[in-house]
Amino acid sequence: MQNKSQLVEIFRRLVGFDRLFHLYRKKFESYGSFGTVQMQPTREEEKALRGFLGVRYKGSRFPAADFEKAIEEAGYSVSLLELLELYYGCQLSTKREQKELQLSAWTDLFIRVERDFISRFSISNTDIEYFIQKTFDWFQRMKEGEAKGYLVLRMVFNKEINAYSDLLTCLSALWHLLMRKHEMFKKCGISTGKIRLPMFAAYVTEDSHAFDKTNALGRLLSSALSDINSQYIKLYGDTDNALKVMPEYLIGRQIYRNFDILDDDLSSISHVFVPHLVGGTSPRTLNLREIEEMNKFPKYSSLYILENPTVISYLVDETIHFLNLNKFSLEQLPSDFPVLLCTIGQARTASKVFIEKCLEANPSCVIYYSGDLDVPGIQMLNIMEELFSAEFYAWRMDASIYRNYVATKSKPLSDADLKVLQRLEGGLVREMIQVRAKVYHELLGKELRSDWIKVVSTAISKNQINE
Repeated sequence: MQNKSQLVEIFRRLVGFDRLFHLYRKKFESYGSFGTVQMQPTREEEKALRGFLGVRYKGSRFPAADFEKAIEEAGYSVSLLELLELYYGCQLSTKREQKELQLSAWTDLFIRVERDFISRFSISNTDIEYFIQKTFDWFQRMKEGEAKGYLVLRMVFNKEINAYSDLLTCLSALWHLLMRKHEMFKKCGISTGKIRLPMFAAYVTEDSHAFDKTNALGRLLSSALSDINSQYIKLYGDTDNALKVMPEYLIGRQIYRNFDILDDDLSSISHVFVPHLVGGTSPRTLNLREIEEMNKFPKYSSLYILENPTVISYLVDETIHFLNLNKFSLEQLPSDFPVLLCTIGQARTASKVFIEKCLEANPSCVIYYSGDLDVPGIQMLNIMEELFSAEFYAWRMDASIYRNYVATKSKPLSDADLKVLQRLEGGLVREMIQVRAKVYHELLGKELRSDWIKVVSTAISKNQINE
């Protein structure tokens, strides 16, 4: 008898067997046997299969018994199942067996994590019972697929990467946060009663980015905290109704804060030009922390929101120049003078909170939005309109200005861009689909300046009349 590995290598080299083997494998996984599979061979496949099967070749029908007889006659002692397992380099199993194995592995994962978690912290029976109460038995509900975070862990588990370490680390984080918080704060030198998320991650894992939401572990922890928070509200109610009235984009941050974890409130920024709120003759960069600490906002008449930093800088330059020509100072502008705000692309939390505070101070505040005439620009326009309950207008984002600036050198829209646009509505969208090109925000400066200087001029005139 010849070597089985040699036979496998022969099949791998020859064109014509791969598709047939794939069909046999699928049949086995579905039914636990091979039987006969149907396949219409290509010329190359037919040549290889006819050469191997000889008189047993039946065109489009391939009984497994015939294939095994051909293997035997070629001088090899190997079943079709053994051959396929060698060919694919793994043990074949039926879908039912795979499901049972997965279920067993899932259960084993939780057994191992629970055992090692208790061992790592030398947890007593009393403490584990208290921890279960504090987490509303999140761990067990996760195992049963009933808790937030299940899909995150399941995805990691199915990919066979880090499921054990992610679940154990998440449990460890909850233990430090809910059972050993004061000890953790003392070791970290924290006296405020709150810990920054990267510091918390570094304390638990020695990696300050471990709980970033770009990581499965970060999403798992976030889901666990959200789940525990939800269970608490179900049991005790939202005592201060904070989450009920909070914008959706802030809820994730607030959940962290409910557990005394401070999120990153410095990286989230917005550029603003608001003479009576923030001094200076240039746009100011405000971070989320600064904006949240501002208690009283003037009742601004309107908000002019821009996508690109270059454009807000340009408009502020023109504003200062216009005021100087008219011998008018920033201090003389009325308190409700419109705001210029730049989102710096997709609006971050800082921009959203600033806008929300403006609308709280004056619900009649009108919003104007201007950005690139491309797919992201249109999407941002739509998102901003949906996000805020205010009178809202697209500012110089229309078909006429698009036609004025689109040119043969304009960057083309991709096929993917066009597919997105075809699901949207409006005259600008129809024009973009027809022309298939982008127009960038910076090109619209002249028109934006004209509109904005009229706003400035009107504000000055009103202020002079009032004086």
